[in-house]
Amino acid sequence: MGYVWLFLTILFGVIESVTVQIVSIWFAGGSVCAMIAYAVGASEAVQIGVFVLSSAILLALTRPLVKKMTKDKKISTNADSLIGKTAVVTKKTDELGLSGEAKVAGSVWTICSDDGQPIEENEKVTVEKIEGVKLIVRR
Repeated sequence: MGYVWLFLTILFGVIESVTVQIVSIWFAGGSVCAMIAYAVGASEAVQIGVFVLSSAILLALTRPLVKKMTKDKKISTNADSLIGKTAVVTKKTDELGLSGEAKVAGSVWTICSDDGQPIEENEKVTVEKIEGVKLIVRR
């Protein structure tokens, strides 16, 4: 049974090394603990119990830390720097405040009015947010 635990330790270690997220390190630790139980002469049932219990304990102790470390973070882009900037409308929006164009920071963007009201050409607007490839602007 010792070889089984050694094999599982190696297997879980390899799986951990080829994945981009922490997915099996707890089981590798559990396998090591079970291998120690084997080395001190514990029965197979005890070894399995040690594996399950130690894997669960390792998971419970480290999972909050792992979640904090791997939490999705908002990826900032250069476009985010446009929020709050002033733009000049180069093509008026339609009557619903959609499908206009404005120039901001040297680039022309498609714009939508944040309140649904039309915006005329040459008006100055402020970029409120970005949705896809459109700037949401307000007067």
